[in-house]
Amino acid sequence: MRESMPASWNQRHRLGQTLEDAGAGVFNPHHSTVPLELTGPVDLDAMNRAWHALQRRHPVLLSGFDLDAMAWHIGLAEPADLQRTATAGSAEADLAALRSACAAPFDLERGPVARLLVTERADGLTYLALVAEHLVSDGWSLNVLMRDLSALYAAERGGTVHELPPVQTSFPDFVRQQNRMVASPEGQRAVDRLAEALAGVGAIPAMPISGFTGRSPVRYEKKEGFSRRLPLDLCRSLGTVARPLRMTALNLMHAALHRSLFTLSGSGTVATTLSTANRELPALHQTVGWLASKAVLTSEPGGLPGTADYLRHFRRRMLITLDDGDVPWPVLIDRMDPADVGRQSRVPYVTFNARPLGMRKTVGTVGMPGVESRPLPVAVGWHDASIATFWDEDEDGVTATINFKTDWYARADVEALWNGIETSLRAWAAEAGH
Repeated sequence: MRESMPASWNQRHRLGQTLEDAGAGVFNPHHSTVPLELTGPVDLDAMNRAWHALQRRHPVLLSGFDLDAMAWHIGLAEPADLQRTATAGSAEADLAALRSACAAPFDLERGPVARLLVTERADGLTYLALVAEHLVSDGWSLNVLMRDLSALYAAERGGTVHELPPVQTSFPDFVRQQNRMVASPEGQRAVDRLAEALAGVGAIPAMPISGFTGRSPVRYEKKEGFSRRLPLDLCRSLGTVARPLRMTALNLMHAALHRSLFTLSGSGTVATTLSTANRELPALHQTVGWLASKAVLTSEPGGLPGTADYLRHFRRRMLITLDDGDVPWPVLIDRMDPADVGRQSRVPYVTFNARPLGMRKTVGTVGMPGVESRPLPVAVGWHDASIATFWDEDEDGVTATINFKTDWYARADVEALWNGIETSLRAWAAEAGH
């Protein structure tokens, strides 16, 4: 089924950034990716049939875009075959080749905007990566895609067939509803209220910390990053602190980021963007698309030095922010600074992106018959923020990954931010022991 419609606000913003990047001679692979190492025999003919069925089940993967008109054409392309990448011999070389294939651009005008990559290694292992353009996918969508691909592959192999649940509300349905909401009087009042609340902060909140160079024009693709591990015992202690406040350990990690930003920025009001999933309705739980967005969360860490008072204050601000999470972030940018829509950010803002265990359980535990899987260390692309933080929860703790623009910050500057985060978290966890 083919249909055309106006692009969503998030899509318009991203497509504009794509055009801006092309004008600067750079390409940012803004892709959602699940890279896996599979142990056990993989029937690639059955996998290819399952991949075709997956694309037909989620026709947004077959999309194309008119970048001039900002129009979205769903189901434009025919389903593509899986792509086999030749083995280069060593695991390192094969991983590098897979990473390069994951980062390759899609034909945004003609589609499709997803690919399934497979490398059959000489040692019997199989590298597999499902890659979708962020224009039609987000983090939750990867879980939906991998679950569906696993079920379809099992069916193609003649195994137990579990009928997939219907897609009750499609991504195009979601976009139509969202666009109607934004255009409605109620939606416009919500945008007005948000713009008034953020008048001193901005839709894209500048939050420079010590060491910020202010260099302009910044080369957005110049980035670096590091990861730090928060062990399970620390996370459990943080959970003990969080539960009476009706928060989670991940919420406390965001609060610790705000406190460290307060220390290093010299600003009384701290603001970060918070990623929102927008999947509260059960009708969206089978949907593949870019439903996620960002919202701006502000707090005043310096006014409440006590742990409990500060965390209650932070929780109130977080709930207010989430209540307005149905307003697409680019709409707020368009209201407060229209010149920044479709542009890479010209101010140093900081993001908080949580990946709770419940959202991530499918990835790494793919239920394909006769196959075991584990994640591969493949990441592509760069982020709009000057400092982008990601918090991946698993059964044994949380991995925090912090990426930053090297034209704006040296590594030591961002490590100082992390040190402040960890200091707060360990202090709060220690209080739980008393």
